[in-house]
Amino acid sequence: MIRNHTDLHSDGYSGGRHPQDAALPDEPLDLRAALQIVEDAERSVHRQLSGNAALVYLLWGLTWVVGYGALEGSRRGWLPLEPGAALVVLGVALAAATVSTVAMTIRGTRGLRGHTAFQGGMYGASWALGFLIMGILSGIIGRTVEDFWMRGMLINSIAVLIAGLLYITGGTTFNDRRQSFLGVWLLVVTIAALLSGPAYFLTVFLYLGSGGLLAGSLAEYLGTRKRKTAVSHA
Repeated sequence: MIRNHTDLHSDGYSGGRHPQDAALPDEPLDLRAALQIVEDAERSVHRQLSGNAALVYLLWGLTWVVGYGALEGSRRGWLPLEPGAALVVLGVALAAATVSTVAMTIRGTRGLRGHTAFQGGMYGASWALGFLIMGILSGIIGRTVEDFWMRGMLINSIAVLIAGLLYITGGTTFNDRRQSFLGVWLLVVTIAALLSGPAYFLTVFLYLGSGGLLAGSLAEYLGTRKRKTAVSHA
């Protein structure tokens, strides 16, 4: 039997919604879940901007092992290298790591637009300008400081100082605590190297600096693996 318009209103329906449904409260907002979504999005953007962070840290950790290892080996007599030749080894290793990192970053930032693209552009520009300043200061130090090892300590300490500050900046920008902690560690390494003086700064960079980068690579790998496992079980 078809019910008329009056029957519908007598049952209390209006527009297909029951009064009891209207009285039900909305689902409470889960702030913790919302915050987790935002943090996951920030980490995703950071991974796009920096490429595989674990691989980047591993690459630079090995670069420090090779470069500073060559200089330390040259100075301590472990390797049959003159300091000048060992410096070339460090330069080549740094250049290769830089090119590889830039290539991974460019590949990761393809297709980014809007605020994300602005973040990536400014972060990349900060690295470029920071090391441009480092290059200028290195030239000034090279002309004014005669001792080879004193020049090396000052120039390398400036470079690690800039890298540490930028890691902290990147970590706070993209909500990446591991990157910020690594930046803090590099600043600690810089302080230790300067306090050690020209005789032992290479030892500090070789063991504490490369060790921190390799540990950061392992922590990033384990953290990424843990997140992927959590997502797969969600």
